[in-house]
Amino acid sequence: MTLNASQSPSKITFLNLWRQFIPLSLSDVAMACGDPMMTTTLAHLPDTRVNLAALGIAKSLAIFFESPIITILHASNALAPMERSRRALWRFTLLAGGGLSALLLLLTLPFVFATLGGTLLGIASQLQETVRIVLTLMILWPFAIAWRRYFQGLLIHAGHSQAVAFASIARLVIVAVVLLVGFTLKVAGALLAGTALIAGVVLEAVIVTWAARRLGATRPPRPTDSVQNLPTNLKSVWKFYWPLACSMLVLWGGRAVLVGIIARAQDADIALAAWPAAWGLVLVIANATRMVQQVIIKNRGLVTDRQLIAFALSVGMLCSLLLLLSSTTPFGLIVVQSFVGNDSALVEGIRPVLLLCAVVPLLVAAQNATQGFLVGSGQTRGVNRATWIGTTILLLGAFLGVQLGVPGAIAAATAMIIALISEVSCLAFNFSKQSSSVS
Repeated sequence: MTLNASQSPSKITFLNLWRQFIPLSLSDVAMACGDPMMTTTLAHLPDTRVNLAALGIAKSLAIFFESPIITILHASNALAPMERSRRALWRFTLLAGGGLSALLLLLTLPFVFATLGGTLLGIASQLQETVRIVLTLMILWPFAIAWRRYFQGLLIHAGHSQAVAFASIARLVIVAVVLLVGFTLKVAGALLAGTALIAGVVLEAVIVTWAARRLGATRPPRPTDSVQNLPTNLKSVWKFYWPLACSMLVLWGGRAVLVGIIARAQDADIALAAWPAAWGLVLVIANATRMVQQVIIKNRGLVTDRQLIAFALSVGMLCSLLLLLSSTTPFGLIVVQSFVGNDSALVEGIRPVLLLCAVVPLLVAAQNATQGFLVGSGQTRGVNRATWIGTTILLLGAFLGVQLGVPGAIAAATAMIIALISEVSCLAFNFSKQSSSVS
């Protein structure tokens, strides 16, 4: 990437990077807050463990179908400088989102789900029908996510990160309203959560589309010499995007299989509820770091790589400190209890997971920073290789832990940390290799 004529490295300071980042981070935090909010609601409805387990399984499967289009945001931000690239990516977005929703519909057919859910994932028979109904509610999930992330990318590139944050907060509000109404009416817990999830994401997609058009983010960009190598048709967009899609497919596919590994732990009944509840709390803070990737894609070439790395690490360390305090202080215990109610076994299952995962926000920040450098320079294959390595280590580590009799949630958390360290190391190696070849 070359320097913009109107900008220079000296004009974008460390504080400017934080100002760009905070609204985007707020967007991810608002999204992540939906999980503990749903956990809290389900914890105060009948059949807490069954509903938490069913929701955790259903969401893992829905995100697996969403996974190939998660990085539409990255691609939209990176390809936004050229009008032909935007149009090609938009066609790709509609095709990919629609196709994935169709596949999710196929999975919800009773005979298909009975075979895959019972055989592949080992979902208990008493959970299968509840999980299938929740997935049926979420059929439009991949399409709405793809649509939303395309327009989010345009807004970020155009410098309207506040609009992205506003839409995510609106999503959180609608989720809260649906949960409150459903709780008052005593709707079945897992069904209520599924309805809240799809209502929130559809509303957010509508708002970001409206904001992008109103703020001019959809207007054709000015042509520049620095974007001449961007893909301009479906074939070249696919070549650019496939490694990113494959990375997310592998990542979330691995996390769906992780549920199957936890289901075979010696404490499966508590672990299947403790892991999604604990991981949801971890993601509230860890997700706050993910948007460092978008800041890096947008600003690389306008500031030094060293400054961008320092910025990303400062974000990660702050968020890891917050998670550590929440898992070791009396106030943290109160927070956990407020999310999962008075189930002491569930609380005891969650707390050690939170302590183990205190380093996760720092690792997620480093992961997204190195991914941002590679995506911004078009090196998407390096991201794909690192994801394969990390996911393989995650599943092998969790399987080994379960076989050795380690509690399911602890085995999953330990494997997740080792996998993230391995993935970051691989990404950093690819980045340093690319930097050396450029220099």
